[in-house]
Amino acid sequence: MKNFATLDKAIELAQQGYAVYPLIENTKRPPKGVAGYRAATSDQGTIFTWFENHPTYNLGLRLDTSHLLVVDVDIHDSAKNGKDSLFELQRQGKTLPPDTYIEKTAGGGLHYFFKYTGDKVRKIDVWAGIDLLSDFTVISPSEINGKQYKPLDGQTLADIKPAPQWLVDKLMGQKVSWTSERAYTTRQKKYTGRLLDEMVTGTTQGNRNAWLTKIAGRMFGVGAAPKTVYNMLSVINDSFVDPALPSKEVNVIFQSILKRESKGVH
Repeated sequence: MKNFATLDKAIELAQQGYAVYPLIENTKRPPKGVAGYRAATSDQGTIFTWFENHPTYNLGLRLDTSHLLVVDVDIHDSAKNGKDSLFELQRQGKTLPPDTYIEKTAGGGLHYFFKYTGDKVRKIDVWAGIDLLSDFTVISPSEINGKQYKPLDGQTLADIKPAPQWLVDKLMGQKVSWTSERAYTTRQKKYTGRLLDEMVTGTTQGNRNAWLTKIAGRMFGVGAAPKTVYNMLSVINDSFVDPALPSKEVNVIFQSILKRESKGVH
């Protein structure tokens, strides 16, 4: 990556009103002391401070504050090839406008950018290999393993088109109605209910390992099977921990709690 190319792009985006944040070189993780996309800003002084000593940092873009949606088409898994899912959607008459802003990702997939004013979402595998993101994303000119995120055909964010209605309908169909939520507030909340609430509240950098350790212990405490605990930890880490821990660290946490619980049983 050309020196200061990321800083130049970050400043350009900030001047257009977009909020950006740094990511450690060759990764999708924010550096220590930066709270992921929640720290994203369009303040040029802050951005310069982030990148002047780390010109090869990758770049993250906050989506929700700019009312953007990214359709993330992955091709990493042959069993869940997002391009195959796109072809299937096209056969159903559901197409993604090719004239919107699109980036080729470092993994060879595609990021379609759309204007979207709905609720903040991060839906994984809505269709096999296709995620829907309106919270944050990695953006050009970031690099992973020497491969760069690149706009297609010289496009810019000025080319972003509104999300097609069928896609908006899909997201709206996944919304939950909270009209009767007040009726539940008078119920006595049981331990498992409090645990579920805490799971989806999630946590951020600086408390991730301790928080996941506590959640794992509580799941064992309510009688969940080891396989259930492991699978749930993975889901919670991916969905509610910002930024998510590497799966290797999640496995270490699980093995540690499993060992402790096994001693308790014996």
